[in-house]
Amino acid sequence: MGFGKTCLSAAVASLVICETSLLAAGPPLSNSQDLLTLDPSGFARLLKIARPMPVSAEDKARALSSLPEEGEVTNLNTAARRKLAALGEVLRPNDRDGVYEIKVIAVPQAAVALHARAVILISEAALTLLDADELQALIAHEIGHEYVWTEREQAFRLADRNGLKDLELVCDAIAIVTLHELGMDASRLMTGIQKIARFNRQRFGPAINEQDYPTVAQRQAYAGAVTGWISARTTGTR
Repeated sequence: MGFGKTCLSAAVASLVICETSLLAAGPPLSNSQDLLTLDPSGFARLLKIARPMPVSAEDKARALSSLPEEGEVTNLNTAARRKLAALGEVLRPNDRDGVYEIKVIAVPQAAVALHARAVILISEAALTLLDADELQALIAHEIGHEYVWTEREQAFRLADRNGLKDLELVCDAIAIVTLHELGMDASRLMTGIQKIARFNRQRFGPAINEQDYPTVAQRQAYAGAVTGWISARTTGTR
């Protein structure tokens, strides 16, 4: 019996070391196509093992102080408050409930963004436009940004538009896997993205940084590939 436990412990330790090393190596998280060569269940475990440490209290305070003093929307109706409360269903399993400060802001565009790994900014337009499950899916995408934060900052510095686009797809994949693991409807990620893109384009035309993001069609195609990857490996048909 003791030998069996020792062997099991060694196997678990080996698996953790192997998966951690694989994630630390870079390609699975920094390249959207390499990611699809992994086993989906293994990738889901990797996300848990290599979950970034939350920012420090000091960094969080610094991030909050960097925001404009005006513009936060606090007078929210019941429907809006319910949508925000539902975000806990995604934040808690990812150890981000209480880590992120969630702020609704008064800007004309529909937008959801992670600021300094500490603050989730949701525009009032996005909060109104999106269903609760679409907002949850977009928050799962923003959580994904933490895993590639350094790579994304480097891509910004180098004006590497292709790199920025691919990292957005990586975050889409992280969101889809996260939602699948939580038993949520991962297709709501794309319906939320489509709603935001349509809303902003109809009102403001092409975005200034549009070239830094994949098109909706590209994101749809990749989301379909990720969903098929999960389904094929889960059913054992691949």
